[in-house]
Amino acid sequence: MPRPTDFSDLSPTLQTIVLEAGGEGPIGMQKVAKVMVDRTMLPRWKGLTTDQIVQQPKQFSGWERKDRIAFLSKQPQGVFLEAAKALKRAQAEAKSQGVTADHYVTKELYGSPKRPDWVSKMDVVENYGNHVFLKEKH
Repeated sequence: MPRPTDFSDLSPTLQTIVLEAGGEGPIGMQKVAKVMVDRTMLPRWKGLTTDQIVQQPKQFSGWERKDRIAFLSKQPQGVFLEAAKALKRAQAEAKSQGVTADHYVTKELYGSPKRPDWVSKMDVVENYGNHVFLKEKH
Protein backbone atom coordinates (compact mmCIF):
# COMPACT_ATOMS: atom_id res chain seq x y z
CA MET A 1 0.00 0.00 0.00
CA PRO A 2 1.59 3.31 -1.02
CA ARG A 3 1.86 5.87 1.71
CA PRO A 4 -0.61 8.70 1.08
CA THR A 5 0.60 12.25 1.37
CA ASP A 6 -2.67 14.16 1.59
CA PHE A 7 -4.85 11.20 2.62
CA SER A 8 -7.51 11.98 0.03
CA ASP A 9 -7.14 8.37 -1.12
CA LEU A 10 -7.90 7.00 2.36
CA SER A 11 -11.53 6.94 3.46
CA PRO A 12 -12.58 9.54 6.01
CA THR A 13 -13.78 6.70 8.27
CA LEU A 14 -10.35 5.06 8.33
CA GLN A 15 -8.69 8.42 8.91
CA THR A 16 -11.02 9.02 11.86
CA ILE A 17 -10.34 5.61 13.39
CA VAL A 18 -6.61 6.35 13.29
CA LEU A 19 -7.04 9.91 14.54
CA GLU A 20 -9.28 8.89 17.42
CA ALA A 21 -7.88 5.49 18.44
CA GLY A 22 -4.80 4.63 16.41
CA GLY A 23 -2.75 4.11 19.53
CA GLU A 24 -5.30 1.92 21.28
CA GLY A 25 -4.71 -1.31 19.43
CA PRO A 26 -7.12 -3.47 17.45
CA ILE A 27 -9.87 -3.63 20.08
CA GLY A 28 -9.81 0.08 20.84
CA MET A 29 -9.97 0.90 17.14
CA GLN A 30 -12.85 -1.56 16.68
CA LYS A 31 -14.85 0.01 19.51
CA VAL A 32 -14.40 3.50 18.05
CA ALA A 33 -15.31 2.20 14.57
CA LYS A 34 -18.41 0.52 16.00
CA VAL A 35 -19.70 3.91 17.19
CA MET A 36 -19.40 5.21 13.62
CA VAL A 37 -21.20 2.16 12.23
CA ASP A 38 -23.86 2.31 14.95
CA ARG A 39 -24.71 5.86 14.00
CA THR A 40 -25.64 4.75 10.48
CA MET A 41 -28.43 2.71 12.08
CA LEU A 42 -29.98 5.63 13.99
CA PRO A 43 -32.88 7.67 12.57
CA ARG A 44 -30.92 10.92 12.96
CA TRP A 45 -28.25 9.64 10.56
CA LYS A 46 -30.46 7.55 8.28
CA GLY A 47 -29.11 7.29 4.76
CA LEU A 48 -25.64 8.60 5.62
CA THR A 49 -22.48 6.54 5.33
CA THR A 50 -19.80 6.43 8.00
CA ASP A 51 -17.64 8.60 5.72
CA GLN A 52 -20.37 11.25 5.73
CA ILE A 53 -21.08 10.96 9.45
CA VAL A 54 -17.49 11.35 10.61
CA GLN A 55 -17.13 14.59 8.66
CA GLN A 56 -20.21 16.25 10.16
CA PRO A 57 -19.32 19.36 12.17
CA LYS A 58 -18.47 18.77 15.83
CA GLN A 59 -18.96 15.01 15.68
CA PHE A 60 -15.43 13.59 15.66
CA SER A 61 -12.68 15.80 17.02
CA GLY A 62 -10.01 14.29 14.77
CA TRP A 63 -11.46 16.29 11.89
CA GLU A 64 -11.04 19.51 13.85
CA ARG A 65 -7.30 18.96 14.37
CA LYS A 66 -5.22 21.56 12.59
CA ASP A 67 -2.41 19.01 12.38
CA ARG A 68 -4.60 16.19 11.01
CA ILE A 69 -2.51 15.50 7.90
CA ALA A 70 0.80 15.87 9.76
CA PHE A 71 -0.44 13.52 12.50
CA LEU A 72 -1.62 10.91 9.99
CA SER A 73 1.66 11.18 8.09
CA LYS A 74 3.61 10.23 11.21
CA GLN A 75 1.64 7.03 11.83
CA PRO A 76 3.15 3.64 11.04
CA GLN A 77 1.71 2.24 7.83
CA GLY A 78 0.39 -0.85 9.63
CA VAL A 79 -2.01 1.24 11.69
CA PHE A 80 -4.07 2.00 8.57
CA LEU A 81 -4.39 -1.68 7.72
CA GLU A 82 -5.37 -2.41 11.32
CA ALA A 83 -7.98 0.38 11.14
CA ALA A 84 -9.47 -1.24 8.03
CA LYS A 85 -9.65 -4.59 9.81
CA ALA A 86 -11.22 -2.93 12.86
CA LEU A 87 -13.89 -1.35 10.65
CA LYS A 88 -14.76 -4.71 9.08
CA ARG A 89 -15.06 -6.31 12.52
CA ALA A 90 -17.23 -3.41 13.72
CA GLN A 91 -19.54 -3.78 10.71
CA ALA A 92 -19.94 -7.51 11.38
CA GLU A 93 -20.57 -6.83 15.07
CA ALA A 94 -23.23 -4.23 14.23
CA LYS A 95 -25.10 -6.77 12.10
CA SER A 96 -25.26 -9.22 14.99
CA GLN A 97 -25.63 -6.86 17.98
CA GLY A 98 -27.25 -3.71 16.68
CA VAL A 99 -26.47 -0.36 18.28
CA THR A 100 -24.40 -0.68 21.44
CA ALA A 101 -22.83 2.81 21.73
CA ASP A 102 -23.38 5.85 19.56
CA HIS A 103 -20.99 8.33 21.20
CA TYR A 104 -17.72 8.42 23.06
CA VAL A 105 -15.51 10.90 24.83
CA THR A 106 -12.02 10.58 26.17
CA LYS A 107 -11.76 9.61 29.82
CA GLU A 108 -9.91 12.86 30.43
CA LEU A 109 -12.76 14.94 29.01
CA TYR A 110 -15.41 12.82 30.74
CA GLY A 111 -13.89 13.57 34.14
CA SER A 112 -13.17 17.24 33.53
CA PRO A 113 -15.17 20.43 34.09
CA LYS A 114 -15.09 20.87 30.27
CA ARG A 115 -17.23 17.76 29.77
CA PRO A 116 -19.86 18.55 27.11
CA ASP A 117 -23.46 18.95 28.33
CA TRP A 118 -24.70 16.21 25.98
CA VAL A 119 -22.74 13.61 27.97
CA SER A 120 -25.19 13.91 30.89
CA LYS A 121 -28.02 12.89 28.55
CA MET A 122 -26.31 9.57 27.80
CA ASP A 123 -25.90 6.22 29.50
CA VAL A 124 -22.35 4.95 29.98
CA VAL A 125 -22.03 1.65 28.14
CA GLU A 126 -18.36 0.85 28.64
CA ASN A 127 -14.92 2.20 29.48
CA TYR A 128 -12.12 0.99 27.26
CA GLY A 129 -8.66 2.36 26.64
CA ASN A 130 -8.80 6.12 26.62
CA HIS A 131 -12.55 6.28 25.93
CA VAL A 132 -15.89 6.26 27.70
CA PHE A 133 -18.53 4.82 25.36
CA LEU A 134 -22.06 6.18 25.63
CA LYS A 135 -25.52 5.58 24.24
CA GLU A 136 -28.42 8.00 23.89
CA LYS A 137 -31.15 7.43 26.46
CA HIS A 138 -34.38 6.33 24.82
